[in-house]
Amino acid sequence: MDDDGPKLPIPGKRNILITSALPYVNNVPHLGDIIGGVLSADVYARYCRLRGYNVIYICGTDDYGTANQTKATKTKALEENCSTEEEVCDK
Repeated sequence: MDDDGPKLPIPGKRNILITSALPYVNNVPHLGDIIGGVLSADVYARYCRLRGYNVIYICGTDDYGTANQTKATKTKALEENCSTEEEVCDK
């Protein structure tokens, strides 16, 4: 993958924006999380680049999603014997 700086839409050229769904953290991560959305989007992005298209591939940009926050809070609460989010933050 070339990293020549920011990838922006180029006027007059075929521009393709590819995103992929992020797996939820409601269980132990497994191979299906990658195969389900990330791998197919990555393969398609690589194929389009080989065809000479300007490709913008965005993946993993929702680091602060509600599902992640909820799972982290519950996990930390169990580990630290906390009953509220405030107690989790204080530790």
